[in-house]
Amino acid sequence: MSALKLLKELGIELKPGKTIGIYGPSMVGKSVLATIIASEWAGPEGNVVIYGVEPHYSDKEYRALIESFIRSKTKYVNYCKEPEEVFKYMYMVEKRRFEGNVALILDSLSFIAMHEQAKWVSRGITEPRVYQPRVIPLVYTIAGRFKRLVIDKSAVGIMIFHAGSTAGTGKFRGITTYRPSMAMRVAHSLDYLLLLTSEGAGLESPRELTVVASRLTPLIEGRTVKFIFKDGTVVPVELSLIHI
Repeated sequence: MSALKLLKELGIELKPGKTIGIYGPSMVGKSVLATIIASEWAGPEGNVVIYGVEPHYSDKEYRALIESFIRSKTKYVNYCKEPEEVFKYMYMVEKRRFEGNVALILDSLSFIAMHEQAKWVSRGITEPRVYQPRVIPLVYTIAGRFKRLVIDKSAVGIMIFHAGSTAGTGKFRGITTYRPSMAMRVAHSLDYLLLLTSEGAGLESPRELTVVASRLTPLIEGRTVKFIFKDGTVVPVELSLIHI
């Protein structure tokens, strides 16, 4: 089964101009899943563009790993060390003419927020009420600009986030204890928000993909499907949908 069909099992059918968010713990496979979805959407003659802001995108071996999941004709895996470079690469895509489907990935807004916060803390500004008014508008702007680019290019967009704090009691939206703090801050730019978790640490461990929020079809919120990564694609563990 393809990753796009996996999304259909959740009630999500990606269309041009739509953006999904994927969040979850570190090293659970968010970037890999996003890349597989983007590659399938673009198709062999399409285009995949990744804005990678996290430090591992500076590693040639990691970029090669991500590129190995992309089976499209054109692929750009950009390392954006500073937010200014994200804007630069988005501008380049804006001005470029593409033949075929386009898929865009932003990986990840959470790191941009942490990176900018660290800049202010290193200057001795540690009070959140002082640095947050400087960090949050930047994150809003990047998310909004990314969504606008997705719409203008009739592309599919995927934003990646790290899971927020699990502190507190009760389930978030009655679905999960993983609180998507960063994702919800830019929810205006998302059509769907999905939680990715793993039942174990190994690559062969089953993953769970859950619809946490949906702007378009709220009735699908809480739907979950299990799968494993295999040979550069996804294989469902069970096709029956689980509704929490």
